[in-house]
Amino acid sequence: MIKEYIIPNISIYLDLIRTNDFHNYIFRGQNEAYNGIQASGFRSYSGSAEASKYYDIEEMKKQFYSKVVRKISEEEKQYFLAFCQHHGLPTNLVDFTTSPLVALFFACYGKDQLTSNEAEIYLINKKKLIDITPLLLQNENFFELLIQTKDAQLKLFSNLRKMFANQAHDLPNYINKLIECYELNNIDIDGEELTESVDLDEEFLEDDYDNLKKLTDFKGKNDVIELYYFLANEIYDENITHGEVYHLNNAEYYSNEELGIRVFFALLINLLQLQYRNIDKPLKLDLNVYFTYQPPDLFDRIINQKGMFIYQLYLSKTDEHNKHRMLRFQSIQPDFIIKIQNHQAILNELNLLGINIESIYGDFDNIAKSIKFNQQYTLNS
Repeated sequence: MIKEYIIPNISIYLDLIRTNDFHNYIFRGQNEAYNGIQASGFRSYSGSAEASKYYDIEEMKKQFYSKVVRKISEEEKQYFLAFCQHHGLPTNLVDFTTSPLVALFFACYGKDQLTSNEAEIYLINKKKLIDITPLLLQNENFFELLIQTKDAQLKLFSNLRKMFANQAHDLPNYINKLIECYELNNIDIDGEELTESVDLDEEFLEDDYDNLKKLTDFKGKNDVIELYYFLANEIYDENITHGEVYHLNNAEYYSNEELGIRVFFALLINLLQLQYRNIDKPLKLDLNVYFTYQPPDLFDRIINQKGMFIYQLYLSKTDEHNKHRMLRFQSIQPDFIIKIQNHQAILNELNLLGINIESIYGDFDNIAKSIKFNQQYTLNS
């Protein structure tokens, strides 16, 4: 269960941030819960097999690029995904901020009381974030890059090493979370359903059957060396287990941390491979790590909002059986949810603190709106 807090004013909100060390988190404010945390490019998707139910964000990006390419800088071309997001094109990027006050503003601004009484702020721990900005300079789909490109896998592995360097003690928890993801989807390491019965030879002894291993047997065991060899033998794609990232001679001589990072890597890539090969079967991709996209300060708005993006992994592919185009994307699960009450009163307080549409956006139209807001507030006081 995700822990939730209910906050009626700024003072209690800031106390909550301070007492819980939430400065180690990133924040996203939403004035409505919608369907949780989803990129704008996925919100129209109903889960239907009909292609018309979701945006073709790759095609829209190509069309946009062809229309603006002569008018934009080389840096904007290089970070074109951020350029698309900035100008309102649906993408797979999700806006977050490192500022709790900016998130509070977005939770309260434009709030419609008729829909629900509470706005929401989502928090994700920074230690779960992996920066993939250098891997996206060609504006390619990172999901497909990861499962098809050796170079992308090597760079991801390098980033995983950096990520776990300061949290090696948490590595077993990350591995268990990925195993739980397989369990949640009711699949074993080979993609077969966990509940399927195994066809046995008549000569196959019952004692031998009892000794068969499946991935979920390793959950909570923290036996990384045995899990390492299990994956090496059971993962279908030998490019994962016999490539230069995973394969080790005499693995027992390596530390649990070194083996654990390889195990996490293999579980992650294999899960994405299973979804790619079986696009007709939707998998809940609750990976417990999130990829961030942080281009340089191309736009004042990103600077003003202390903004950053989570790159929501996705795959859009035609199912070979029914020829429908299917969409699958990563789940984003917050560590905490803060529900905000009295949103209009909080907006007024934020305005006094200089957090308003003028400081958040900074363009002429929003400066004018901010002046109008202040005038209305004075008239109603």
